Amino acid sequence: MYEQFYQWLSTQFVDNEMFIGVITASSIGTALYMARAFPATLWRLALRYASVTLEVDNTDPGFGWIKVWLSRHPYVRRSRKLRLSGRQYRPDAGQSGDSEAWDMVPGEGRHVFLHRGRPVMLSYWIDEENSKGSFLRQHFHLRTVGRSQDFLRVLVSEAAALCTDDEHVQVHDWRDGHWQFSCRKRPRPMDSVILPRGQADRLVADAQWFFKAGEWYAERGIPYRRGFLFSGPPGTGKSSVVLALASHLGKPVYALNLASVSQDSSLMEAFAEVPQDAILLVEDIDAIRIAKSRTGDAAKKDGSQGGGLTTLSGLLNAIDGVAAPEGRLLVMTSNHPEHLDPALIRPGRIDLHEWFDLLGPDEIRRMFLRFHPGRDADAMRFAHSIGRPISPAELQCMLLAGDPFEAGDVPDTDAAKAAQEDLVEVG
Repeated sequence: MYEQFYQWLSTQFVDNEMFIGVITASSIGTALYMARAFPATLWRLALRYASVTLEVDNTDPGFGWIKVWLSRHPYVRRSRKLRLSGRQYRPDAGQSGDSEAWDMVPGEGRHVFLHRGRPVMLSYWIDEENSKGSFLRQHFHLRTVGRSQDFLRVLVSEAAALCTDDEHVQVHDWRDGHWQFSCRKRPRPMDSVILPRGQADRLVADAQWFFKAGEWYAERGIPYRRGFLFSGPPGTGKSSVVLALASHLGKPVYALNLASVSQDSSLMEAFAEVPQDAILLVEDIDAIRIAKSRTGDAAKKDGSQGGGLTTLSGLLNAIDGVAAPEGRLLVMTSNHPEHLDPALIRPGRIDLHEWFDLLGPDEIRRMFLRFHPGRDADAMRFAHSIGRPISPAELQCMLLAGDPFEAGDVPDTDAAKAAQEDLVEVG
């Protein structure tokens, strides 16, 4: 059979000119196609076996690190394809508070530049199909020559260090099904929050220990989680303490409004996407009816906020269920902790319950000195003149209105002496 086919093929090559033409043309076409595709094939093989890539999108905190790193890179000053990166700009930071200056970052498309003597190819694009509402799904793709990851690891470490060195507190909120960067807050010293003596030190020591205790939890087989409940009357500084803690510890804050979460699956996703070494803040938990009921139907009946299809069981599973994340500090605030379901604040979910009370004479004196340093005698007289417990928010408004002693509201000498006696008893 093979001999017959060979003889037929030999005959065609000798006697059939059309056959010879077809075979010749096909061979030339194949050769030209291979010659044309060879460089592209060789390039793809080189990229696959002689380069290393890094992909990151803006659902990961690392995306912000890379963006800041790119905005500081010398290449940006030469690039002609740029994108504006910045939320707001206040030219007079001294009068307007914090100023978030804009930055330039490479625009959509491909960019090639050198970093530490090595070429880096950057691709940046927006995935419009997977974008939702105001949330744009953005991607960075970094590629460099070589087979080792070390270069890219060092690059990411440099980018992370740029953001870590920034003393501002980064605040994120949950919108359109994703955590999105909201704002940068000026660092707030712990001593700027007036608390009873020892309370601030206790909070700082507990939080510092937790963020360093990952191995301690692992050795004992305990889920690496910790929860704080800050409760007290309105205006007593619960949220301010969270910001001060974040400033002191250098941690970002992820603020979750439960009223904006429509179902348990979204709630689980929001908790799961909070990165490690972060503070998850849920404010006014007592105002959310699911914190008092185990069914979403009960929440709907009383017309409360935070309803949708979310349930208390969903919230409990998000906090410490099997799929709950670890390595982050959960802080909940409440004006009425007595209204909360006991399952929500049991040990294991809430490990530290701190009560924030109205300010007494000693705290009033210390807050006066924050506004008027060195005026100890006036501070004692002012504390006595108040004559009642007062919230930090109300007291701050009074002090912002001006110096009370310039308005002539100065207690007499006997009152000053009584104020000093009161403060001695408090101290």
